[in-house]
Amino acid sequence: MGYEVIVKEVAPEHLASVRGTYRMSELPQVMPRELCRILDALQAEGIQPAGGVLTVYHAWDKETVDAEMGATIRGVFFPRDPKGHVKAGMVPGGRVAFTVHVGTYEGVRAAYEAILEYAKENDLELGDLMWEKYLTDPAVEPDLSKHVTEVYWPLK
Repeated sequence: MGYEVIVKEVAPEHLASVRGTYRMSELPQVMPRELCRILDALQAEGIQPAGGVLTVYHAWDKETVDAEMGATIRGVFFPRDPKGHVKAGMVPGGRVAFTVHVGTYEGVRAAYEAILEYAKENDLELGDLMWEKYLTDPAVEPDLSKHVTEVYWPLK
């Protein structure tokens, strides 16, 4: 798949999120579980998600990832249970390299490689984190080859 990479400005967004360090191999099981937990916490507070679910990758190596899974919301989230797993979070916004991946989650790596190549070709320095927005609801579209993921990588 060819990727069109662009540079654009994005606004910061408030999140209700869960952050942890996970083995890369665990992500396919962890993400749905944590996103359900987040949506349940929002429902308990009477808050509707405002723009979908996403994952912010704060740090990673070959084995593990420091990932924050969340749902965007309008305003600030104040969880009733401060000892609970779901916390208020934030997507930083700013200038990003951006592309769209269509297909299975396992194939999203190619989108990151396209951004890396674009940054190299355009003498851009990429930041220390990145995030993905998942635009397709698996309950509505079970065919994973049709799932749409936006990929954001901030610039320094």
